[in-house]
Amino acid sequence: MTSEKIRKLESLSSEVNDFQPVLFELFKKLPNVISVECKQGPSEKGADFVLVKLDDTLAEETYIGVICKVGKITQNHSEVDRQIEECILYPRFISSGKKQVHLHEIWVVNNSTISSNAEEKINLKNRNTNIKFINGHKVSDLIDRFYPVFWAFNSVSYGQYFTDIELKLATGRDSSFFGMLEAENQIERMIIKEQVKKNKVTQETLLSAIKKEKYIFLEGHVGSGKSTLIKHFVEKQKGLIKENESAGFLPLIYHYSEVNEKPEELIVKSYEKLEEYKIPLDREIIIIIDGIDEVKDDFYSRELTLRTIVGLVNESDRIKLLVTSRTIDSLQDYERIDKLFTRYSILPLSIKQIIGFVEKICSNEQVSKKLFDGIEKTPLFRFIPRTPISAILLARILNDEVKELPSTMTELYAKYTEVVLGRWDASKGLISQTEYEVIHNVLMNVAEFMMDNSLTCISQSEVENIFLDYLAQRNIDVDENKLLDRLLKRSEVAIINSKNLTFSFVHRSFMEYFYAEKLKKKGNVSLDEKIYNMYWTNSYFFYLGLLRDSEESIDRINSIKASDDYIQFTRLFTNGSFYLAAYLTPYEKIQKGVLETFLEAGKLYDDIANNQCNISLKELSPIVLLCITTRCIYNNYAYDYFVKALKNAAIQIDKTINPSLADNYSLFFISATLNELGHKDSFDKLIENNDPDLLIQMGIEHVTNETKLVSAVADRYMKKIRKRYRGNKVMYNHIMDIHDKSIEQLDKKRVKKVK
Repeated sequence: MTSEKIRKLESLSSEVNDFQPVLFELFKKLPNVISVECKQGPSEKGADFVLVKLDDTLAEETYIGVICKVGKITQNHSEVDRQIEECILYPRFISSGKKQVHLHEIWVVNNSTISSNAEEKINLKNRNTNIKFINGHKVSDLIDRFYPVFWAFNSVSYGQYFTDIELKLATGRDSSFFGMLEAENQIERMIIKEQVKKNKVTQETLLSAIKKEKYIFLEGHVGSGKSTLIKHFVEKQKGLIKENESAGFLPLIYHYSEVNEKPEELIVKSYEKLEEYKIPLDREIIIIIDGIDEVKDDFYSRELTLRTIVGLVNESDRIKLLVTSRTIDSLQDYERIDKLFTRYSILPLSIKQIIGFVEKICSNEQVSKKLFDGIEKTPLFRFIPRTPISAILLARILNDEVKELPSTMTELYAKYTEVVLGRWDASKGLISQTEYEVIHNVLMNVAEFMMDNSLTCISQSEVENIFLDYLAQRNIDVDENKLLDRLLKRSEVAIINSKNLTFSFVHRSFMEYFYAEKLKKKGNVSLDEKIYNMYWTNSYFFYLGLLRDSEESIDRINSIKASDDYIQFTRLFTNGSFYLAAYLTPYEKIQKGVLETFLEAGKLYDDIANNQCNISLKELSPIVLLCITTRCIYNNYAYDYFVKALKNAAIQIDKTINPSLADNYSLFFISATLNELGHKDSFDKLIENNDPDLLIQMGIEHVTNETKLVSAVADRYMKKIRKRYRGNKVMYNHIMDIHDKSIEQLDKKRVKKVK
């Protein structure tokens, strides 16, 4: 125990004002202590505190009376004797007077020393009473173990204040739906000032904005990190005040529900809070009002409340004001807000920030690898709003079970839409489960209408009709106007254009997701060539992702016979994402689909390269076509999930007697995909068992040059090929032709040569 800590504890000179507040915070943190009541005045009856402690063994409550003293306790300490006697003699009421108890145990606690003579004398006088003595050294040890923040501040008051405010942020109504993150895992957020003239947008921190502005209105979408940003700010101010108690801003945090009924009392209430914690009234403070969008009042009432608060803050040069809210949809409301506040908004996270956050949370090399490998190949990842909610959801999905990124996309969209549509608010009592489900189901119907009619937007009145039709067919009691307003203006997945009153989804992928939800709800979905049309592909990807385990669906996809070359070509670069979406389907079905895909890929490439196909790719050279096809196959199948299926497909094709050139192309595509996945010996069997075609030789050269993964077998083979062709002008010209000339040009040259 350091002498500095003992000196700090002994410096607490006032029993009531200094020492008891420290003990109150300490006792609340002790293991198994479920209640701490401070007893002063007539209700004291000898005990300054009454602790209720749970006995784990017997599952019973033990009642402890605490006698608190400052300074040394010697054998002549008659006041301690009196208090012990009263603790033994009198019963007392706890739990706001609802329960009468007798004390089972007495603690004598002080901030200095207790003489051995005093302990002996007290124990002799009270042989039948369980008395424990806790001196300054023991108190210091308990503080180290259970209340270490006490040592961080010169003033006890600031330590207690920040302990209480952090507890409020962690457990209060405004706490994050996802819980508190460790400080080292938090994402640094930047904000921008919203201006009429957006010639130059400068990113800055919340602290830098607060230093410049007196009144700030900070807005952001659901899950954009408003509450988390406040927590970061509080942590930084706590750090500054630790170093110098007159530095920084002392944050006074209120939920809007605490101030909207009597806004005129806010400043008085704030000064009362400072007095409660014995914090100087002349220090700089910032009043933070969070959750303004979580109270059911109209904007005019809200404007009047904010105007009243701004007027009060304006009277002091030591007070600043920060208000947070969801993004507002009305330009008229913005005009009113901008007359009172400087408005800021939270910037979206960068892809780099999301990746960094997921890596920190997961601490798993496999997750990091799959995330990096999957981002470039998963366009849907870029369309999800880049907010902390998205990052947290993705981290939790990947941490729960390491999956390929495409396999997580449906779950990510599902969880994200649950949160922004109201599951979060349902937990706060702001929306019922029924109301949430109505909004969700209506959006499914709207998405179905828009997708089936090839619409990117519809009129607001059409959405209202779909909403009212849904309610008319059901016997449910909801506030139609409130729910419709939430659907149109606060769903976070849709946008209302206030100029022409049209409705659209914030991104097409959300429309596709809700359409997939509708498909699942209807059931018995027909899976045919339609799924390979770019217009529908994402919807069916989401549909399969919602099913996850669907043997029947994968069987149907595997059995689709392409009616034309375009469908056959598109199919090669789509089925992989479908298999990843339905990743819980029996793997035997996946293996079957992978084998058929690569057999088709080899045959189709052979047909196109020989101008035997109607696909308009004749303008490409054979090598360019080979590179494009290989890259597209990578994007669909270069995932660890497919390694077993790829190796199985290679074995099956390798069993073919007298394999065709198309079969060898199939083996090349499989080997190239495995090489992309880090298998440097992937080309060995193709080289050893065959004499690959020139195009395949060039393909191996290009792939291994790009990945830098080449086995000794492949390296020797490529050196042998280069040596064979060196100095052969005819072969050199032919190699240049297959790189530079189009398939159509080569075909004409071949026909002309035959003639």
